[in-house]
Amino acid sequence: MKTLKLAFFALALTSLQAQAVDSYAPSFEDTEEFLTPQSLPALSPLETWSYKFELINADGTTSVLNSLDTNVLLKPASTMKLFTGWWAFQNSNRSDAYLSKMLHESVNSMAENTLQRMGGVLAMEDYYIENGLTLDETNFIAVDGSGLSYDNKTNCETEIGLLKIIKADKKYDRFKKLLAQPNKTGTLQKRLTSLAGKVFAKTGTLNSTASLSGFLETKKGTVVFCVLSDYLNTSVATARKKIDAMVKKNYLSVK
Repeated sequence: MKTLKLAFFALALTSLQAQAVDSYAPSFEDTEEFLTPQSLPALSPLETWSYKFELINADGTTSVLNSLDTNVLLKPASTMKLFTGWWAFQNSNRSDAYLSKMLHESVNSMAENTLQRMGGVLAMEDYYIENGLTLDETNFIAVDGSGLSYDNKTNCETEIGLLKIIKADKKYDRFKKLLAQPNKTGTLQKRLTSLAGKVFAKTGTLNSTASLSGFLETKKGTVVFCVLSDYLNTSVATARKKIDAMVKKNYLSVK
């Protein structure tokens, strides 16, 4: 009987360990790990904003609706997960359910596990370069797959380039549904609720950093957009309101 109990305990422990491999506690972007300062410079630069909203018409032509300082290198925060997520999606490395949770809820551990499983940062960079995205030290510095590190850097032109690649792909409609959306569980649940069903995006938050990149569906076409704000001297909540106002303004300009 004692041997039987020990065997049962060992089996139960093995089962729990197996479950733990693919189970992750939610770590939304305004939790402590994102908002705790990490190696900020003694004298931080002035508050910096960079953004671009570009309309892709049904016939494939494009027009820039609004832009500012699109080549400035800033911390992407969790918009870095767009790079990790699309790479894994295209290579069928993760299920849609896995990527949906990773992107909707911005789960860092899921992104980091995915990056390492696929070969790391250099392998990710090679993939994008081979698929037509211009990446070098002047526009893309990645040290992780989640965006949690303050050493990550990119600019809006690079993120817009990625979004255009995604939009042009035949699996775009499937992938965009894996991103956060207003009125749905995730990091956009309580934001941009008046644009529910029209916004599909990845949020980004660090201490003194707020970002949002993704897609905005309008009657005239799809707007790809990237907003990066860094070295904020106001609260992240205030920056988010400004970002959301920009998204609404650009939507109204083309609807």
